Amino acid sequence: MLILFASFLILSGVFSQNAKAQTLEDLKQSYVEMIIQCSKIFPIKPSDMVLLKQKIMPDNEDMKCLFACVYKNAGMMNEKGELWVEGVNKLTRRYLPNDPVRLQKSEKFTEECKSVNDIAVSDGQRGCDRAALIFKCTVEKAPDALTEEELKMEFMKLIMKCNTDSGVDVNELMQLQRYVVPTKPATKCLLACAYKAAEIMNSKGLYDIEHGYKVAEMIKNGDEKRLINGKKMADICVKVNDAKVSDGEKGCDRAAMIFKCTVENAPKFGFKL
Repeated sequence: MLILFASFLILSGVFSQNAKAQTLEDLKQSYVEMIIQCSKIFPIKPSDMVLLKQKIMPDNEDMKCLFACVYKNAGMMNEKGELWVEGVNKLTRRYLPNDPVRLQKSEKFTEECKSVNDIAVSDGQRGCDRAALIFKCTVEKAPDALTEEELKMEFMKLIMKCNTDSGVDVNELMQLQRYVVPTKPATKCLLACAYKAAEIMNSKGLYDIEHGYKVAEMIKNGDEKRLINGKKMADICVKVNDAKVSDGEKGCDRAAMIFKCTVENAPKFGFKL
């Protein structure tokens, strides 16, 4: 599946010059926060989400400029609105010194996609048109393997889509990204909306164990231990269905329980949050 920004998959994180984060995981978190902040300026419509899921850049200025906004803040695009090859490579070497596989993928991406800087665009330093070119190149070069990062970003797309109706504020979204279990009803219901859209939760507001097993299969990446652990985690989280809730099939309270179960158990079974 396509993550919201395929470059996140290739680079395995955000490499921002201005970030104060000390670890790669912190940088990934910063990237997600940039998406949220930029979407306040360039809002994402449900129809845009449909196209992105099909690996198609929506043909509208807001979406192209949203990507440019994130790319610039992340340090992937320079002030001239170009793919910043030197900056990306320098920072990947800094944050991935002991991960030659990811480092090679990142440098391969910049080498194969740097030609987007040679293409004439109509908006110059704004970078919106070139951001669309970077997106297209990244999608074409992105591997198909499903990772925890992809799952997280795919789920983030659903959160943002659901939020077009719920209007949960940015601070609450940030708290979700920091894995803080929500207590506000609106945020719980936002989770329920996303879980139902992802088929993690069924129409009755219950955790779908069969879908949990499917996810375990999708992320095993040839490792049977990951498959076993994924199913074990699903077996634990399905127990939230036994808890009494006040909102029934609406699923908001149970969504918060699923979120809590995931946050508490994923690291125990070797999965990244």
